[in-house]
Amino acid sequence: MSNELLDTLENKVFSAIETIELLRLEINELKEERALMEGKVRELIERIDNVSTGSQPTSISASIGSANEDDAAPLAATPSFGQTGTDY
Repeated sequence: MSNELLDTLENKVFSAIETIELLRLEINELKEERALMEGKVRELIERIDNVSTGSQPTSISASIGSANEDDAAPLAATPSFGQTGTDY
């Protein structure tokens, strides 16, 4: 009976070791993901700071400057809910 208990204990130890290894892998993946997210957050904070100080990066200024009035015309012609006469 002692051998059966030792076998059960051994199986539980191996299972615990496997669980620990899997959790370590998950922790490493989460650390990498966190580092990526922190970088994105820093980039967004810099963009917000640039916008609030009035100095926009070139890419944003270029995209704003390249907006075409012809692109806005279909939107202006689309009636809003108040203009359709179908207010519910």
